[in-house]
Amino acid sequence: MTKFTEISFDVLCVIVVVFFLTSCTQDISFEKTKWAEKADPIYPSAYRSQMLKDLTTNHKLIGLSYSQLIGYLGYPDSKEANTVVYRIAIDYGSDIDPVYSKNLEFSYSKDSIITSFKILEWKK
Repeated sequence: MTKFTEISFDVLCVIVVVFFLTSCTQDISFEKTKWAEKADPIYPSAYRSQMLKDLTTNHKLIGLSYSQLIGYLGYPDSKEANTVVYRIAIDYGSDIDPVYSKNLEFSYSKDSIITSFKILEWKK
């Protein structure tokens, strides 16, 4: 091999490694229609995990009214006294019970204004 061929091969290897490392991050921009997609009623949209970072960092969620949040994200997967939860990911493995879940939980005030949100992950 010539010196030029060796350098070209090294550069090509670096480019391939960088490509594979950057292609593993599959974050995509938030899109309401993709967020709402459900192929199966038990599972959330496959896009939610990919959109979560963009949604929570680039969109103003704190200060929205409850009805604005519903208009933006659709109806939550569960609702309690002053919190609503959107399921981001769930994995049942080979069991009937979940072995992993990831949720986006919003808290709101008595006048229905979103005051905070957090990402909750659980693993068996």
